[in-house]
Amino acid sequence: MRYSIIILKWEIQKLLSSWKKTMAVFLVPAAVMVFAINLFPKLLNYISSGSVGAQKIVIIDAPDTFMDFTGKKEDIYRYQYISSDDIEGGVTQESVYPYVKEGSIVVFFSSLKGDFDASVKEKYKRFYIDGIDARGDAFITVAYDDEKYLSGIKAEQYQEDIINSYKNYLDDRFFEEYVGSDSEMFEVDEYNPITFILDNRSIANAQASRIIPGILTILIYYCVYSLSCDMIAMEKNRGFLNKLVMTPASCKMILWGKALAAIIMVTCSTVITFLFLFLSSWINRSNDAGSLLPFGLMLMPDQLLYMFLAIPATVLVMTSFCFLVALELERFEDAVANMQFILLLLLAGFFIQMFYMFDPIFIEFLIPGHNLIILLKMVLLSKVNLFQVVAVISVNAGLGIVLMKRCANMLEGGEYDRSNKRFKKIFFR
Repeated sequence: MRYSIIILKWEIQKLLSSWKKTMAVFLVPAAVMVFAINLFPKLLNYISSGSVGAQKIVIIDAPDTFMDFTGKKEDIYRYQYISSDDIEGGVTQESVYPYVKEGSIVVFFSSLKGDFDASVKEKYKRFYIDGIDARGDAFITVAYDDEKYLSGIKAEQYQEDIINSYKNYLDDRFFEEYVGSDSEMFEVDEYNPITFILDNRSIANAQASRIIPGILTILIYYCVYSLSCDMIAMEKNRGFLNKLVMTPASCKMILWGKALAAIIMVTCSTVITFLFLFLSSWINRSNDAGSLLPFGLMLMPDQLLYMFLAIPATVLVMTSFCFLVALELERFEDAVANMQFILLLLLAGFFIQMFYMFDPIFIEFLIPGHNLIILLKMVLLSKVNLFQVVAVISVNAGLGIVLMKRCANMLEGGEYDRSNKRFKKIFFR
């Protein structure tokens, strides 16, 4: 055990002594990922509307109440106010087509009586004075290009952000007018900010469950792969690993020292990456519908515990696999190529999970590597249970220990070439 700790400290010092390696493991993956996540919605905006700025909203016949409404979020949405009289032929599907085709969302206020505010006021008067809950004749129409997926989700986002808030504003305004200023309605979110946070958190976590698990797992394996190439494949290629075997430290202690160093460093890198994701979510105040990471990501303490218990076990099985490949294959290039093969499998799993909306079956929690993606997804959806966590940790840690024993036997017996052809046949048939 003493030799394992010595090798553990040596590997960590070796990494931290080079700022380039330190950046490559701890900061560069997280920074690049967060940059890509925040750049993605802007690229979608540019592709769909030709602009990277605020979403353009065309308002037709805006009533006075909407102009007085302070929740329009004019720092997020760019408004253009026009009158139906300015549109040749009136407001029709054909007349608003040029606006929606350029990526704008068109909001049209209309009423059978001709005056939107008067119609709304009449409805509330009948409700509060006469006690008649009748259907109103004032309408808000939101038009968008249904041929563009992004335009549709942005229209839904605008309705959620602005139109629904505007309806609540009308409730407050006319309640006070007809009932009196002594009585006052209040929004539950204004009274209790925690409600607002938790509501947004549930939306953000559901969206993030499609993105974060795959990203974290890919970055975990990228770090494991990089460290394994340096710790085993490169040292074996230079002949330094053979010199380590000749020291008093047993092969088992050498490998476990290196594996523990990888587990500690990769786990720390994952925590930093998740912190980047968390902060990126909470500064995404625009809550763009096209964003990969919407506003309000949050995990409860038990969910964080499940996540950070499962990650080291997964790092162990990934590390032991990479060690095994590096020891099995004689050429350094072959070892690197075979380690990258798993990266492609994880990348494929990431894209599948982006569009897979169903709950996973239990057998998926028994597949090493893939089970971490599934577990993190269930954690973000608040559907995880302790049995699933135990299954993932047990499978990954158990398989990792078995593979580490195999690696130690190979290193001790010098079996570098015995299975060389077999590995090449599996991955390069």
